[in-house]
Formats: sequence, structure tokens, C-alpha cells
Amino acid sequence: MTIIRPNDKPALWWLFPWSYARTLHTAANALRALTDRQERALDMQAHIIVDQSEEITNLRQEVTRLASSREHWIAKHDRAYAVAMHNERVIAEMENRIR
Repeated sequence: MTIIRPNDKPALWWLFPWSYARTLHTAANALRALTDRQERALDMQAHIIVDQSEEITNLRQEVTRLASSREHWIAKHDRAYAVAMHNERVIAEMENRIR
């Protein structure tokens, strides 16, 4: 791993400009590698956020669907129970008439 020191110049850099150019080149490459890694990390985080948002949306839809489904079955049960109680009353009345 290259440590970037912007104020670090080789000794007697004015006598050996290629040494200074090499230092600048090394620092630039290290900085580019760092920004590439950070960009990849940000892209991965953005994808994770999108995936989690989609999952949350799907779960909310599922909860809504199940809630309405539950309400549907409760209403159906209540209707069936009312019909069964009506039938029981009718049968009881018919039995009373026979006696």
C-alpha cells in the first residue's frame, strides 16, 4: 500500500527531476487506486440500498395482501357461520312442529 504524502519531495529533487516525477506518478497512481476502491464501495452500497428498498416494498405488499386475505376469510367465515346458525334455527323449528 502506498502512502500518499503531498508535501514529500525526494532529496535534491531539482537536481533529479525524474525522481520527483516518479514520486508524483506513484502518488497519482495510489490516489487513483484509492478512488476506484471507494467508488466500487459506493456502488455496492447503492446496490444494497436498492435491493433492500425492493425487499421492503415486496414485504409491505405481502403484508397488505395477507391482511386483506385474512379479512376476506374472516368475512367468509362470518357469513358461513350466519348461514349455519340460520339452518340450525330452521331445523329446530321443523323439529318443534313435528312434536
